[in-house]
Amino acid sequence: MNGDGRVTATEVPVIRAIIADDEPTSARLLREVATRTGQVEVVGEAHRGLDCLQLAAELHPDLLFLDVRMPGMSGIEVAEMVLDGEKPPLVVFVTGHDEYAVKAFELAATDYVLKGPDLHTLEVRVAEAVARVAEALENRSAALNGLRQRVSQWREQDPPSAPPRLAVKDYEEGTVRLIHTAKVAWAERTGGHVELHTADKTFRTHATVDRLEQRLAAAGFLRANRGVLLNMEFIDHLIPNGDGSYDALLRDSARTVITVSRSRAKALLELVGL
Repeated sequence: MNGDGRVTATEVPVIRAIIADDEPTSARLLREVATRTGQVEVVGEAHRGLDCLQLAAELHPDLLFLDVRMPGMSGIEVAEMVLDGEKPPLVVFVTGHDEYAVKAFELAATDYVLKGPDLHTLEVRVAEAVARVAEALENRSAALNGLRQRVSQWREQDPPSAPPRLAVKDYEEGTVRLIHTAKVAWAERTGGHVELHTADKTFRTHATVDRLEQRLAAAGFLRANRGVLLNMEFIDHLIPNGDGSYDALLRDSARTVITVSRSRAKALLELVGL
């Protein structure tokens, strides 16, 4: 910045980034290469997917460098969870495995770095990715929408073997908690956010009901009405209301009743075999 407070042409925006790679040596190398671009400030480093989620919730970075293959939770799973957040970062996937690169290129994924056979190649690829991110940050909303579509497509082609999980911030503990969808009884839009209800606890998520419906339909969830997504496994009784709608009595501690609207009742009855 010059003397009168204006930004000069030589200044570039700093992109706050977190690196997630299960190999510490690879993570350090990526940190060095990204820092050398002069546009990236690495504010955190993680070696597990859950640690990356926690750091992202605490530090609110602009960018995640995500290793595609990490034990326990892949980079794709991390991306899918973090993109449901209130202010999600952009994502650059990093891997040394060509089979992932082929899928990424098929999906026109510009947010991707294939680790090079030498340092110079890696530097060039990271610099190109950082330049794309800097440009995408100027229209962050559109970039995030495109990224969400690509991640969803990728997950459809390469679904996880483990049961799907949802990442939520536990405000009481100050941590990021992973909840298996089998433990979620229902999700309900309340005010400006969505609450996930287990048998005995409630968690807040910034994912929309529409977004959760896309992710959880295969796990046995039904859209009960405009604002509620219901886990079929928690239904204990169905009570007809006489107008085509049904009240679903759940097997949670509060014996919650969820109304399934007339427009959704047909799908409900088909699922339970009535």
